Amino acid sequence: MRLSLPPVKGIDAKHRRGFIGQLIVPERDVEGEWTRFVLPSATGHRLTTADGEVLYAFAKAPKDGQVPVDGAVLIGPVPDRSSECIDLRASKWLVHPAVGGPETGAARARETWLNGFRYVGEDEVTSGRIGLRRPQLGALHAIHAHWSTSKDVATVVMPTGTGKTETMLATLVSARCVRVLVLVPTDALRAQIALKFFTLGILKDPRSSLLQPGVVRPVVGMLTKMPATPEEVEEFFRQCNVVVTTSALAGRCSPEVQARMAELCSHLFIDEAHHAEAATWKRFKSHFKGQSLILQFTATPFREDGKPLDGKIIYVYPMRQAQSEGYFKPIRFSSVYAFNSARADRDIAEKAIEELHADTTGLHVVMARVSTQARATEVHAIYEALGQFNPVVIHSGLKETEIDAARTKLKSGESRIVICVDMLGEGFDMPELKIAAFHDLRKSLAVTLQLAGRFARARDDLGEPVFIANTADVNLKEELRALYTQDPDWNLLLPHLSEGAIGQELEAQRFIGGFVGQLDDIPLTEIQPAASMVVYRTQCGNWSPNKYKVAFRGSNDGEQVHPILNEAERMLVVIAARRQGVPWTDIATVDGIAWELCIAIWDQERALLYIHGSANNGNYSDLAKALCGDTVELIKAPDVFRVFSGINRLMLTNVGLDEQLGRQIRYTGRMGPDVGALLAEATLATTTKAVLAGVGFEKGGPTSVGAGKRGRVWSNLRLRVDQFAAWCKNIGSKIDDPEIDPEHVLRGTLIPMLIDSRPTAVPVGVDWPAEILDLVESATTISFGATINQHLTYVSIEPRDYTDSGPIVLRVSCDQREVQIRLNFIGRGKNADFSFVYEGDGRATIRRGAEQDLCDFLTEYPPTIWFADGSSRLLKYSPASEPVQRL
Repeated sequence: MRLSLPPVKGIDAKHRRGFIGQLIVPERDVEGEWTRFVLPSATGHRLTTADGEVLYAFAKAPKDGQVPVDGAVLIGPVPDRSSECIDLRASKWLVHPAVGGPETGAARARETWLNGFRYVGEDEVTSGRIGLRRPQLGALHAIHAHWSTSKDVATVVMPTGTGKTETMLATLVSARCVRVLVLVPTDALRAQIALKFFTLGILKDPRSSLLQPGVVRPVVGMLTKMPATPEEVEEFFRQCNVVVTTSALAGRCSPEVQARMAELCSHLFIDEAHHAEAATWKRFKSHFKGQSLILQFTATPFREDGKPLDGKIIYVYPMRQAQSEGYFKPIRFSSVYAFNSARADRDIAEKAIEELHADTTGLHVVMARVSTQARATEVHAIYEALGQFNPVVIHSGLKETEIDAARTKLKSGESRIVICVDMLGEGFDMPELKIAAFHDLRKSLAVTLQLAGRFARARDDLGEPVFIANTADVNLKEELRALYTQDPDWNLLLPHLSEGAIGQELEAQRFIGGFVGQLDDIPLTEIQPAASMVVYRTQCGNWSPNKYKVAFRGSNDGEQVHPILNEAERMLVVIAARRQGVPWTDIATVDGIAWELCIAIWDQERALLYIHGSANNGNYSDLAKALCGDTVELIKAPDVFRVFSGINRLMLTNVGLDEQLGRQIRYTGRMGPDVGALLAEATLATTTKAVLAGVGFEKGGPTSVGAGKRGRVWSNLRLRVDQFAAWCKNIGSKIDDPEIDPEHVLRGTLIPMLIDSRPTAVPVGVDWPAEILDLVESATTISFGATINQHLTYVSIEPRDYTDSGPIVLRVSCDQREVQIRLNFIGRGKNADFSFVYEGDGRATIRRGAEQDLCDFLTEYPPTIWFADGSSRLLKYSPASEPVQRL
């Protein structure tokens, strides 16, 4: 007789703040002689194996004093023995020699890890055995190499699907970590990662060559509720080798609780470290710096808010190498092309079902990705109507029982189509997912790369992945548009995009690492100067950054000067604290400290010096002369207006003109979207340009630029110091180019005209107003009623109807709710105006500090509506010297 036995847990405790467990023996099958066994208080069966192991199974527990002592005892239903295999995995152990024995507990587990790990790669083992993959082994060596010389935060970059979690497990055992806190972004990932540590994954697989036989699995705690006091942290953490929780839960804990967590943990592992950091989370992380070793794992070491990822990148395994070494299979892209969303949904669904019919393995599963729960219902109905492969839905709005039932159907093969709102966020993961049907496209490169990694993972019994999307959906970031054009090769484009983004982060770390010294309490990565500067021509053979003190004397009490220099990049950063009076009195004792940031970059190739000052209170000539000598020359008008060269579809938003009236000069300034008309040739004949600023496109992306006659240049950006240096040099290349005529760079400037009726074109996409996109997305919240509040990241805006007639209605939606907003045109001609009003009963508000009705906000800050003919917004554009041509 063969029995399937449940796992044996040395510790299985429910705590008021979570769960604590330790796996001693996993689920297993045993064979032996199966006989009936009778006690005065219970009747059951006994199994005796060939090697003498004995175990008992009873439907109910025997009375005390009658429980057998010569073997393990199971309590639970015992099926009829007519089958050759009896499944007892639902039973519970009443007695087992491993429970409470000498191999249980966190201290004993760590003792067994001494010399217990084997550094064995998959190419070093015989057929049928398991070793570490090349990226796992490389990352593990890099981690130990880093820790041998540094306690700084370290980041490991591995594509999704190459084994990040197993690398964490190997690090735990090989480093004999005293206690590890593992942070993940979602509840579903918390359960998945906790289970991996609980079982030790492939490390404890019977075919594995990675651990000595005596290695014991760790005690794992899953923290699901916030500890209220440091004492509760002590009680929970002391029992564990590993504690797994979410970054959101950890970030909301009190400072005292967070400090105690850091004191008790020797290591902090952070999974999916690229997620944008909230202020509460950053404070939590600060408790660990300097006292715990922090290790971050991510497939995409760049954040969507543009800020650098904290930590030194110590290992990168490129996606291109994962492809060439067989860890990823080639991706095939299949497209539909439809402006009507209902038509696109049906076309995508039909293509997905075609792919299932073509699948020769019979194992592939379709993941239909949508943006909201409401959309999930719509798309599920489409697949249901097609009547094949029993589609199911999985999203966070369903009950656990409904999700479990859907998962069971997928795993059994009863269903081969799953509609998901957020596959990664919900932690839904199965290797059979090979057909991705994008009914709503992912909007970020980071998530697209993770999704590709999930689907492209190689397995011998599975085929190649297929991605299906509507290539008429143009509402994407520039970096992703190439992926969704006609006939793209994802196998070339994805590695290129990944390497480009990762390369930028590595270059940023190299750049910042080149600075000598440090600024007290101000990490260089946290300095983000506004894109603003003046430019000097220089004649020196070399600059003298150490002479900055001439301009920053700091002689008064309380004034401080903190310099830091990157000699290789010829960049000087100075933070100066200056005493200054207040405007409402001349009394010397009434003053305060004002902090100023100054940055100087000497562009040796072009003999230019770029100077930024956060105070914007002059041209910093003293600093320029100190750094590059008395022969420096400030670049002013007209040469400074060369910065507008290369800006396509330029629309001026600020025009200032000087008009000569005898000896008098009259200044005229206008701001707004219609100021381009001031540049008419008749006007320019009697005036000179004083201030110009506008928006347009450069190198395929949106940009802004401004310049003043006295030499200042600016853009509406805040940049990291490495990005600021690149921005300065890009501007410098234009200013230094004698082939650029500053009087001609503004030809072709767009003059906007307000329209007063609905355009006869098909709307194909909507962008949020630039006023909120310039902020971190988590700083803006959309509320649908009193109970549903979502960060902008999780809210979509799109046209409701893809037609060239009828009202323009926008759909604003999150997973749980949506509102519809109609564009109203008001008045005609010069009195033309517009407003947004709700269509139906739904209402929403937007919070950016203060709360405002969403329709009122969009009326004040209109979104960009893109049309199929290439036009956008509610405006007509035309070059300044040409008639209006199109919307």
